[in-house]
Amino acid sequence: MGTKINAFWRVVAVLGIISMVYACATTTAPTESSTKTFHNTTDASSKFTSSTSPGGGSSDLAKKEQALAFSKVNLERIKTDIALGGGEHLTSLATLLDIPARNQQEFFTLTKTNFSTLFGPENTTAEELLARLDTELNANPYLLK
Repeated sequence: MGTKINAFWRVVAVLGIISMVYACATTTAPTESSTKTFHNTTDASSKFTSSTSPGGGSSDLAKKEQALAFSKVNLERIKTDIALGGGEHLTSLATLLDIPARNQQEFFTLTKTNFSTLFGPENTTAEELLARLDTELNANPYLLK
């Protein structure tokens, strides 16, 4: 009887180990979407931090690239902040667009007021949003001073 019990527990142990091995194999494989999300976030973050590091270029093109990379990763959060009239992501975008802190509240009001122009009825891309913001800022250049 003792050998039957020992054999039973060996089978249970082996099945348990096999189950754990298969479970680990299926959960450790990265999915395509998680890999893309990680790549996009890492790419945007590294572009942002490398371009804001000491010694990094501060050309207008580099600033536009920073704003675009940030906007691509955070478009929905920026959209929410604009609808609310302010927020962390809109503040960050305003900073990337060189809007001085003293003018940011007015910028938030302007973006909230023009929400339907900035986003329109269709799905707006980060590029379209920045182009529309550029139009608004050209019409209100005092915000950049």
